[in-house]
Amino acid sequence: MDSRERLLRFFAGKEIDRLPIWLLTPFHPLGCYTDVYRNPAYAPVVSRIEAGDCESFDRRGCKRKLLYTASGDFFIGSAPAPRENLSGYQKIAYRDLLFEKYVERTPSGSRIKAYIEDPQDLYKLLDIPYVPIRPDLAPYRREKEEFGRRGLFMLDLGDPLGPIYNLMRVEDFAIATLTDYGTVIEFVDEMQRRVLDTYRYFLENDAADCYFIVGCEFAGPPLVSPAKFGEMSERYIKSICDLIRSYGKISIVHYHGFLKAILPNFRKVGMDGLHTIEAPPVGNCTLREAREALGPQTALIGNVQYDDLTRLPAEEIVRQVKEAVAEAGDGKLILSPTAGPYEDNPNETLIRNYLAFIDAGLTYGKR
Repeated sequence: MDSRERLLRFFAGKEIDRLPIWLLTPFHPLGCYTDVYRNPAYAPVVSRIEAGDCESFDRRGCKRKLLYTASGDFFIGSAPAPRENLSGYQKIAYRDLLFEKYVERTPSGSRIKAYIEDPQDLYKLLDIPYVPIRPDLAPYRREKEEFGRRGLFMLDLGDPLGPIYNLMRVEDFAIATLTDYGTVIEFVDEMQRRVLDTYRYFLENDAADCYFIVGCEFAGPPLVSPAKFGEMSERYIKSICDLIRSYGKISIVHYHGFLKAILPNFRKVGMDGLHTIEAPPVGNCTLREAREALGPQTALIGNVQYDDLTRLPAEEIVRQVKEAVAEAGDGKLILSPTAGPYEDNPNETLIRNYLAFIDAGLTYGKR
């Protein structure tokens, strides 16, 4: 059973030989992770992946996710700062509209300026023309062929809550859900229309096996109440998962943070997998609690902390893997770190613990 067959059978609820093991290591280069396939330091890990001891999800994205428009009538991106005391300067410019994002250095310290500080300005961004995102699919198909049967080809197209994270400071967004909730909902409703249109394009063209949905973690507790998260997750994320399922594809929702209070909402969302489950002290939800709330049909993806991989003895990593398998019970589980790999120059402990993680997964994940 190769990795692709194992994952397809796993998500379909069919019998498999062992639990899937996913190190989050990308096959094609991905900006948020180091390029393990082209970094000799990770050669021992890559050799195990290529030998079929681990599964891969080849995570790819698309551009223009900030406003989900392919319009060429506006500028978005980095630009020369208009003042010397500004760093990280970026702007959105359309006709007479200008939104700026930067860090300002002042005698009393630094101040972070977001694109949007007044929620009412969200309406102004909707003046920018909407042009559906329709990228050339040839590069995706080429990468999918190169990836082969190492696992599942996965697209990261985001969700309509993601733009808010890039447009506003998280604390301003949290306040806006109390003071300007109607405005927030109107803006995100429009983003949802665009997001679903983007998903349909890729789904209709059979571009991927699996979809990685990132964004809702920005609208969760403790900054936003569980009740508000419940409203928004059902309003937006559920419809994305339903659409993906209608095409026979797989949905995985990504969520770092405090899960326990919102697990009932995720059950209503009905995604195929939830990544990542983080126990205390980093998070507040164990695999056992997630399993009890979500049932056996939802794939739990986790949950060894990446920081633990960088510093703990190998014996402790083995113990954590064994414990994760026991906590997840008879339901679906993909053994995975919570994050990484980030380091271009990894220490010996990280490489050793990746290998220990794989060995433990093969030992305790037999079916």
